[in-house]
Amino acid sequence: MDKAQQRAMQVYGSKTHSLPQKLVLQTCSWLGVLGVAWFLFGGGRAALADLFGTSWAAATPTRSTLLLLASAIYAARLAFTTFYLVRRTMTWGEILPIGPWLLVIHSTFAFFGGRNPAPVTWITWLGCAVYLFGSYLNTGSELLRHFWKQRPENKGRIYTAGLFKYSMHINYFGDVVLFSGFALIASVVWAAIIPVLMATFFITFNIPMLDAYLAQRYAGQFEQYAATTKKFVPFIY
Repeated sequence: MDKAQQRAMQVYGSKTHSLPQKLVLQTCSWLGVLGVAWFLFGGGRAALADLFGTSWAAATPTRSTLLLLASAIYAARLAFTTFYLVRRTMTWGEILPIGPWLLVIHSTFAFFGGRNPAPVTWITWLGCAVYLFGSYLNTGSELLRHFWKQRPENKGRIYTAGLFKYSMHINYFGDVVLFSGFALIASVVWAAIIPVLMATFFITFNIPMLDAYLAQRYAGQFEQYAATTKKFVPFIY
């Protein structure tokens, strides 16, 4: 077993509950939502502008509300995934970088979108649709897989049905889609940095590590699956 497989087994192979780690993750997530609410509706934008000796325009109430809802929905989905769908151990080595990253995600969309005074247009509403579709790809795919794994006859088999027949990592792709929608809601080009960074991280780090674990656990099943299914973007890559 090489180093990549060893690390993959450490992250994905253990099945303890890791409640303290999950609670820390959720604390960071919901602190991010509270920060968004403060920035958009609690005087945070003006306070920070004064701190830097400048002034910032305010987003329309509709855009601000959509940004806050998007942050809250993401945090709620993450809580559902963390406490219900994720059965593996979440290590401190995993949580310590992800927790602050969640704060970066929430604050980036709020900072750029919350200072965009442009009126809400069809692009914003398209962003809402893209956000919801990405959320479905992520949570819906994992929920279907969860139900499938509960059936005793599927023990020891790799899941290749549902949305995972279109992409080996359709849940990761869903995250990139939903954050692309989030960026459209903000309607500021700089907000696109989040989905770009997410896609880069998934392709260069998460997917190779998870593939190493799946190849170790499912051997021939994984090889056949990988040979017939796109890795990340359905029908493309």
